[in-house]
Amino acid sequence: METWRILASAFTCLIVSLVGVALATNFRGVTEWHVRRSIATANVLRRVPPWRWFPVASHDQRVARFVLMERAIGVVFAAMGVMFLTVLAYAVFSGAPINSSR
Repeated sequence: METWRILASAFTCLIVSLVGVALATNFRGVTEWHVRRSIATANVLRRVPPWRWFPVASHDQRVARFVLMERAIGVVFAAMGVMFLTVLAYAVFSGAPINSSR
């Protein structure tokens, strides 16, 4: 196996896991910060039709709902990173080649 692919895969798995853990645990407020920035950026797109797609909720309630959803996504990212790291370790120790697009 080529060494650079193993190192790149391990680095990517670790980054995905760390981002997932940071989002899932709201490490230093990173999840809430990301939600607030996303809402501020997408605020231009918020044109609610007359029949109201979204229930009327305060800004803090919307932020709380999105923080909860993003924390759930963080759990999925953390689990996915650990799973891919396990598959990579198995591939390295078993000697199975990593498939390429060539």
